[in-house]
Amino acid sequence: MSMHMEGPALTTTRTAKYKLKLTKAKRAQLEMDLFHYNKKRKRNGEVKITFDEYIEIRCGRVVKKKRHPSEMGEYNGPSYTAPPGRIMRIEAQSIDTGTSVASKKEPQQYTGNNMLGIGQLHKSNSVPVFRKEDAEDQAKMRRG
Repeated sequence: MSMHMEGPALTTTRTAKYKLKLTKAKRAQLEMDLFHYNKKRKRNGEVKITFDEYIEIRCGRVVKKKRHPSEMGEYNGPSYTAPPGRIMRIEAQSIDTGTSVASKKEPQQYTGNNMLGIGQLHKSNSVPVFRKEDAEDQAKMRRG
């Protein structure tokens, strides 16, 4: 059964906004929450809000709009300068030891004297076979 066949009563998203029932204890708790919320807003340079506005926010009736960064303040992009007090690193120059050059290494080539062939251990895994026992173990799917 798919979702489009069900009625709107079976939705998992909340469509109705609930009404907050205030008791004395709940109001005291919300006032403390408002105090901390306003304290955080003050640190961010925003204006304090009233208790009724805070209730609207908590109930989900107010949607806060995000402001464009240019409207928030004097931010003009990232700062690429070092913070004050940081010691600037000076790169150490490498020492010139002369004009000597390393000799080229001889390329290694396998002559094929010891290898009997190539076996297939599992699926497409090719394995070199050096002994007859290795070939038998691979045929019996034994590793080791």
